[in-house]
Amino acid sequence: MKAALTACSDPMLLYRHEEIERLKLLMEREGLAVTVSPCLFEPFHGPSGKEKAEDLMRYFDDPDMDFIFDVSGGDIANSVLEWLDYDRIRDSRALFCGYSDLSTVLNAIYTRAGRETVNYQVRNLLYDHAESAGSYFREKILPKQVGAEDLACEFLRGDAMRGRVLGGNIRCFLKLAGTPFFPDLDGAILLLEAMSGSVMKMTAYLHQFKQLGAFEKINGILLGTFTEMEAKKLTPTMAQLVREIVPPSVPIAATPYIGHGTDARAIVIGREFFLKER
Repeated sequence: MKAALTACSDPMLLYRHEEIERLKLLMEREGLAVTVSPCLFEPFHGPSGKEKAEDLMRYFDDPDMDFIFDVSGGDIANSVLEWLDYDRIRDSRALFCGYSDLSTVLNAIYTRAGRETVNYQVRNLLYDHAESAGSYFREKILPKQVGAEDLACEFLRGDAMRGRVLGGNIRCFLKLAGTPFFPDLDGAILLLEAMSGSVMKMTAYLHQFKQLGAFEKINGILLGTFTEMEAKKLTPTMAQLVREIVPPSVPIAATPYIGHGTDARAIVIGREFFLKER
């Protein structure tokens, strides 16, 4: 199997060269032939969105490529969207994986190419949950067997929801609003998580979804982790904000395994999931 490591969002700092080399070696031990994108470590004023998109398309065009793991995050992943060839992506066999700011690319690929993508950060193979992350990588990611059963979902309102999972990082996903890359939320499960952000910011984001009419369309909300809010024990919590702002007819569930935690797992963007109370 072949895999590529890419960076559509902010370039990685130079001190992380060793980290990426360790990741490459780990993946090679799992039987992957790994290519590292030349865009990973450019300075901030490095490759343009067009150049990064052209680099990404090389991997989508490779008929032997199995996985494209984007290891970046930050702010500028949406700069590649207008330069991607979605017809070629539709015909590709490569599965695109990323998280956080890559929510823009994950959802754009589903919207414009009709291809499933995976909300997942492969760098978790290196960190404090490396053993369990390695098992998950072997048992779920490589055989493409990602399912809802690994998310330990708890219902906060209602007891079941069914729909295509769309969304991801709340701030980054909303960058697609009003663009041709924003997906149709009709009948969807809206996935929301965040690394940073205060109560005020989360309140603003939820009201933006409300003003977009999203809550009248979706079949449910799945909350991942909200790292800063949880670490600082901010109140109201995200769950409380969602209960307050989202209409009572919308089911709400939560999982500790989607977000920026080093024990995070994966969920497929664009795939229909049925979630129910355990």
